[in-house]
Amino acid sequence: MASYQTNLLYETNLMTRPGVDIMASSEIPQSYIEVPTECLICGEEVKMIAAEKAATVCQCSRRMIYRWIEEGDLHFFEMPDGEVMVCGRSLSQKMDELDYRTDRLSKRKSSATR
Repeated sequence: MASYQTNLLYETNLMTRPGVDIMASSEIPQSYIEVPTECLICGEEVKMIAAEKAATVCQCSRRMIYRWIEEGDLHFFEMPDGEVMVCGRSLSQKMDELDYRTDRLSKRKSSATR
């Protein structure tokens, strides 16, 4: 029985010059979408998720994922071909933090309108 490697196609926003957005596509091998392994930073067994999929899950741009990586909020490693894989646990913690901030802001706004 033959096995076939499937690829997912992700659309991402790229900046060609200041103020101009274009749509671009990149293919990532299916095997890179989620990789169960030990995170080298937190040391726990987690799913490492491709940066593009992490952006889709969070409903944000890939640039935001890279910004969170740069700020130290997300654990990551880079594959030999340059693909960035994000720790699923740190991504979940970041989303929980954002939900908490949003809830606090919503409560503050609702109490101010009373």
